[in-house]
Amino acid sequence: MRERLRDRQRSLAFLNNPRYWLITQGIWIVVVFGLLYVAGGSVLGWTVAYEVLIGITSPGTTSSRPMAWLLSMAGWLVMPAFIGGVTGYLVNRQVDKRRKESAEEVMRRMREESGPSRSEGGSA
Repeated sequence: MRERLRDRQRSLAFLNNPRYWLITQGIWIVVVFGLLYVAGGSVLGWTVAYEVLIGITSPGTTSSRPMAWLLSMAGWLVMPAFIGGVTGYLVNRQVDKRRKESAEEVMRRMREESGPSRSEGGSA
């Protein structure tokens, strides 16, 4: 059984980097977030948990402040960082695929077009 799980995880290596990361590592962030939301919903009530999660209700005004603060921090810090990181990486990959010249070439061309800078002895 253990070998089957190991082989199954190794077979995922053919996927590209973001998909591999999302399946093997990123899924745990989503699972922990989901469990935290379920725990918050059962302790605080589903409506209050949702409102704390998205920032409508202050965590300090709820019946269970520690759970509400955890849920609030997850909703305002962890999930936006996770979604932003994944989105930024995917957008960067698409831009890199379509780029015809490297970033260094673009910077060199921009420096040449702008002329000499003051630090290089040019007058402005």
